[in-house]
Amino acid sequence: FPSHDRGGGGCGPQAPASSPRFRLIHAPKLIPEDLSPGDQRSASADLGGIQFHLVESAADPLFLRAFEKLTELFGPRNEMETLPVIQHRLGWNLLPAQPGKPLFHYAMILALDPKDQIAAVRDYTAIVHAPPERAACTVHLSHLWIDPSRRRSGLAGWMRAFPVQPARTLLHRARHALHAPITLVGEMELPDQKDEARLIRLIPYEKAGYLKVDPGMVPYFHPDFRDPAAIDASGRHEFIPMTPILRRVGHEAETTAPASEVRAMIRDLYAMYSDTFRPADMEPLWKNWRAYPDGPTPVPLIPPTQT
Repeated sequence: FPSHDRGGGGCGPQAPASSPRFRLIHAPKLIPEDLSPGDQRSASADLGGIQFHLVESAADPLFLRAFEKLTELFGPRNEMETLPVIQHRLGWNLLPAQPGKPLFHYAMILALDPKDQIAAVRDYTAIVHAPPERAACTVHLSHLWIDPSRRRSGLAGWMRAFPVQPARTLLHRARHALHAPITLVGEMELPDQKDEARLIRLIPYEKAGYLKVDPGMVPYFHPDFRDPAAIDASGRHEFIPMTPILRRVGHEAETTAPASEVRAMIRDLYAMYSDTFRPADMEPLWKNWRAYPDGPTPVPLIPPTQT
């Protein structure tokens, strides 16, 4: 939600005068109603003194610590953007809404233990189109790292729920109603019964109530995160086949979604990537997107571990 001034400093830079005045919120709230149906136990979990911090600026002293923690895990898989790309995304937060262009909000949420060690970090991008576009928010759940000692503690549920708050803020900035549809979406690997680590990453989201877009009907590919020079030197792209897993907030029990809604959601993801990726590196993905079904055709939403 739009935040009010907070005493004692510590707030980020102000939005430009041409946009609504928002202070950047550095402590996301614990709102039980934002938890997914399968994460309700997190509402009563003892988090052991953990404090939460929202990084919305590259000048935040915790930014590099958060970035390095995510890069440590996702960098070797070619699933983590470079530092300049992340710094650019943080610059989105100061841009006013512009007709015909999506409004982006990128941030990192850190969980810090009483010894100031990172217990978890998640980054995300909220995406909204200004009127007259349909009122809706897509939230891309980029990466999540949780200290192994904190797993099954209830912390993960909150790290999945926090992005609902900035989604409402962005809807407000775009002058949409706060009750407009919100979809949290992560890009996850296709299940492989022989890959135990992959299943371990999918199962928590399945238990939380997330469903995946049927890859047989809507095949989805992750962009090539390699350095452009490496892409050019190899002479080809390495697009990773993945599948969007969804939480349609307030509609978690529905097992289909209209093709037009799924298509718009993936358009939002590719629009986000297109802001920092070369057009030539995105065009094959857009070509694949243009072949997706559209209109009211129901797209099955199935459990993430289902093959």
